[in-house]
Amino acid sequence: MARGAPTGITVIIVGLGIAGLSAAIECHRQGHTLTQPNLGVGDIIGLSGNGLKVLSRWSLTEESIVSRLAAVGSELSSVEVYSDAGECKHVIPFGADDPAQGLFLRRSDLVNEMYRHATVDLGLDLRFGVTVDEYWETETAAGVSINGKEKITGHCIIASDGLYSKARAIITGEEPLEDAAALLQTGGAIFRSNFDASEVANDSDARWVLEGTSEHDRHEIYFGRDVTILVGTIGKGKYVWWNCPHRDASKATENWVQAASVAPVLAYIQDWPIARKLSAVISKTPQGKCFNHALVTRKPLGTWVSQQGRMVLIGDAAHPFLPHTGQGANQSIEDAAVVAICLRLSSLAMEDGEGDGVPLALRAMEKLRHKRVSVIQQGSIEAQEVSLEADLDQNASSDRFNAIARPAWIHCYDCVSHTHEEFDRVVEAVRKGTEYIPTNVPVDGKFHAEDDYRLAMGASE
Repeated sequence: MARGAPTGITVIIVGLGIAGLSAAIECHRQGHTLTQPNLGVGDIIGLSGNGLKVLSRWSLTEESIVSRLAAVGSELSSVEVYSDAGECKHVIPFGADDPAQGLFLRRSDLVNEMYRHATVDLGLDLRFGVTVDEYWETETAAGVSINGKEKITGHCIIASDGLYSKARAIITGEEPLEDAAALLQTGGAIFRSNFDASEVANDSDARWVLEGTSEHDRHEIYFGRDVTILVGTIGKGKYVWWNCPHRDASKATENWVQAASVAPVLAYIQDWPIARKLSAVISKTPQGKCFNHALVTRKPLGTWVSQQGRMVLIGDAAHPFLPHTGQGANQSIEDAAVVAICLRLSSLAMEDGEGDGVPLALRAMEKLRHKRVSVIQQGSIEAQEVSLEADLDQNASSDRFNAIARPAWIHCYDCVSHTHEEFDRVVEAVRKGTEYIPTNVPVDGKFHAEDDYRLAMGASE
């Protein structure tokens, strides 16, 4: 889709992770001018249909960013679920011919492709190594002070500065996440790693993970009591990755880039009948390529929007997720698309003399997003507990997280179309101060994890 006509709105975006890069690209596409005062890395990330619907619109040439991502991601035919004895419990089809079904790739590859699109394809000016010292807003503008001297002014600020957001307390008035009252300890932690496949290629016990990967990558999940092992490959066997979500008896650090030893993981699974097979791969992890960190989140914020309506939180700054629903990146991408669209539609809806529409846009975006994100955020906490129970049969048959559930209300959702459809109704609620009932969550307002993705897709064909 071509870039929209200029709106005259200048957006300041703070943070250059997935949320911030998505916001930069989406704001540019909607015709806003932007300036961006700070790139993230990590291990494996999943993009589901709802996130890919946004990215599929990022095409300026015959090559789309989704095709670029697919070229460096996993090409899967299935995801296989096992017990700790190595018994295959479920085989979940995962067709490469249905990209909306999802895509697994390295987080660094996702961020790099977003960065490439923003800078090379769109020519956006992204700034690194910038310290934001101060945020401020008035009735007509918002801005930041950077590096202790320079001030940048715009019509609004999108704060996408992550889990430990400095902007959060300023925008919402709620306590910072470092405050024990705000931090929600989930009792879980996760080891994670990815490395070049050459590390296992010549080991007779470990190279099983590469078998068949010239045709399809692997994605296997092994459930034990209080410990789960996920292992697979990326790029048709170019990279090996593994994760180990576990109950946190050691109070792991919250620093997600602090290197750790694989020894605790090997100890966790030493009594599993399948231990020798999995340990052969895990033990080949190069030094400095394993990380262990606590899984923390926080209760949903009362608001994401500042008092005068010119600053808004998105992504982890607004709603940190646990990884068990695979929605952290996807909801950040949804946030970015919706806020950019609302800014454009609000600017068009304002009558002469009514202002630029920014406060209306940010408050409309919050109403469209807050309930949906809060429900999925709570679902990620429930999913962690269910996954560590290791009751595969129950998890597969009930409306609960079942290893890799794909609920249609999450995965088949198109936030772009929905925002255009709902905009007039949500704006009326903002202007009149009346209740807005969201239509992008289950009608009972609770998290449902039924794996009804294929059923919904079949009904739409």
